[in-house]
Amino acid sequence: MIKKLCNALMVCVAMVIVTFSLLITQANPAFLQNNLLSKRLFAYSLLNNFSNVIVGVLLILIGYQIKGNIKLIKKYAYIYVVNLLIFIGLFLWTRSFTIQNLYDAVLPITRNTYPVVLGAISALLIKDKLKNWFKKYKFSVILGGYTIAFTLPSLFNKDILGLGNGNNIITAFSLVALGIACSNVEIDKLHIDKKAITLMSIGVIVNVVLALFMPYISLKAHGDFSTAYRFNVLTSISVVAMSIVIFIVGQRLKINIKIPEYTGLLALLVYSNNFIVEKTVNGSMSLKVLLFKSCIVSIIVLVLGWLLARIDEREHILERKLSLNDEKTIVPWISEIIVKMINYIKNHKHNLINIVILYTLAYCSFIFMSPHLTSPHMDGDKYTSIFFFAFL
Repeated sequence: MIKKLCNALMVCVAMVIVTFSLLITQANPAFLQNNLLSKRLFAYSLLNNFSNVIVGVLLILIGYQIKGNIKLIKKYAYIYVVNLLIFIGLFLWTRSFTIQNLYDAVLPITRNTYPVVLGAISALLIKDKLKNWFKKYKFSVILGGYTIAFTLPSLFNKDILGLGNGNNIITAFSLVALGIACSNVEIDKLHIDKKAITLMSIGVIVNVVLALFMPYISLKAHGDFSTAYRFNVLTSISVVAMSIVIFIVGQRLKINIKIPEYTGLLALLVYSNNFIVEKTVNGSMSLKVLLFKSCIVSIIVLVLGWLLARIDEREHILERKLSLNDEKTIVPWISEIIVKMINYIKNHKHNLINIVILYTLAYCSFIFMSPHLTSPHMDGDKYTSIFFFAFL
């Protein structure tokens, strides 16, 4: 019981740090706007850096701990529903949203609303294949490959791999895959010599130094803070290196932090969904208020994660409807779903033809009424394509 409480406390504290950093960034208080060095600026830079390190460790732990199976599709469906409920709740609280926010909530994949969640689940869906593939290479070779992949963008500021600031599918997939690679190795029995300890120590020191002194370097070099947070992103080699060090040290010291599946996914949802962060701030500028809101968000994530886990254990309707079970892998499941869709189309072809005819008539009526193929948007002066307008 005590271990569970300590585990929950550590997860909650980590969540508070990440959320607090996100809220400060969104609020953009005065000390971030002016080009003046201050204690708060240095503290924020360190906080922002550590929050990204925490997210990196979380993604590695998800790949290391969570079992990969087809039922993760069900978990993504639950996250989708929770995000819709959060959208409704934040709208009722703030009384404001845009049509883009609505599209983001309803069409998360096409709108790339919370890509980190999708990237993590995508890696877990093929965990067995990734594990078998990583077994072909030594762990040192895998770490070397990751070092090269994350070092090149950090040094030359050229994002050739499309990693961005880390809030994307590729970064999440890569770090979860790294955790999967670690699951092939007994980390607590891994031989670590003096050279490895030296490299790990250098990685931590470099990350802390960059986090503290980049604002000063940026101000002296450019006269502003345009590059002050260049290494405070999830794709920075210094952040990734420190995440790996913390993960390895934690495993060596047997600090078994268990990340509940839904809690981890909800934490990634908050991290990657800008709408949640924006509406949580809601114009607040006080650091004390933002810290309080961070604590509330962290508690809500833990409670929602616990509730979803309980619901998942008892509700199996979605599993039966989508034919989800532990024995299937993603490729046979997709083939089975395609066959079911084809059969459904064959059985309901007359109804589907009627729908197509009705939409065709709707498009024709709009075309006859609007020679420019546009229709007034709900915002007033703006216009939208009649094809999209009629479809909705």
